[in-house]
This record gives sequence, structure tokens and C-alpha cells, in this order.
Amino acid sequence: MVITKTKILKTLKKLDKLYNAVNKKVEYDLPNYYSKLALLELCGWVEQSMDDILRCFQRKLKEEKNINYLETRIIKPTHSFEYHTHFREMLIKTIGITGVEKMERKINNRKKEILASSLGILKTMRDEHAHTYISGTTHRLHAPSISESHFRKIYDGLKEFEKAI
Repeated sequence: MVITKTKILKTLKKLDKLYNAVNKKVEYDLPNYYSKLALLELCGWVEQSMDDILRCFQRKLKEEKNINYLETRIIKPTHSFEYHTHFREMLIKTIGITGVEKMERKINNRKKEILASSLGILKTMRDEHAHTYISGTTHRLHAPSISESHFRKIYDGLKEFEKAI
């Protein structure tokens, strides 16, 4: 079991509780802080979970140069988490296109499509907020419960890939 949900789910729930407890009339910035933190925490968890899936293949490698190649040339340089552009590309570089085809045939296609869609939505949200600071012009942030909702869909999809390994 590589992908875990206990800590991230606990964090998202705590941020949602803090978000809902704030008197939004008095502390108008705090809800945005909690929302942005939940979004960024989820994105960090997604990237780390994808890296952990790739590291499952690393354990099967025997030669140090190949282990190092996977880590330094495939995992570390990938700085995002869209399904087709990032995750699938890392898998192709690791197990080849035929390996990815076999893997994708094993998994629930609906969960894979939901995963891809949720990752795209999450990436768009993250890009909107990761390179800005909270000010009067910040785009509207969703409640941490929305991040939790995306988490559940992404978790289910990533678990499918973990099982396929």
C-alpha cells in the first residue's frame, strides 16, 4: 500500500472545520487562507502520491544507474500532475507505452476518466492561486470541502493504478 489517505483527509477536514468556524464578517481573509492551504496541500499530496506509484517500479530495478535514472530524470523533473501530460508520460517513460496500455486495460475506465478530469480541474484551480497572494483581487477560492471532494475522486483513481502494478 503506497498511497495513503489518513493524513491528507485529516488535514482537509480540519481546514474545512476551521473555514466553517470563522466569522466571515470579522475575519474576512481567514476563509481564503484555509481554502488556499487546503488546495495547495491536496496538490502536494497528489504529486507525492504519483511519485510514490512510480517508485513502486523503482523497487523492481536492480541496477543503480536505472534506479538513479528513474528518480533524477523521470520523477524529480516532473512538477505537475495532469493525467495525460504528466502522470501518463512518467508511466510511459518508466514502463513503456505497451506497459501503460496493459495497465490502463486493467483499471476501471470510469475511475481513470474521473481521475483525469479531476486532475485537470485541480490543476486549473492550483494554477490560478499558486502564483498569486491573497489580496483584494484574488480569484474566488472554494471551501476546503471542495478540495476534499476532489481528493476522494483522485484517490480512487490513483488506487486503481496502484492495484494494477
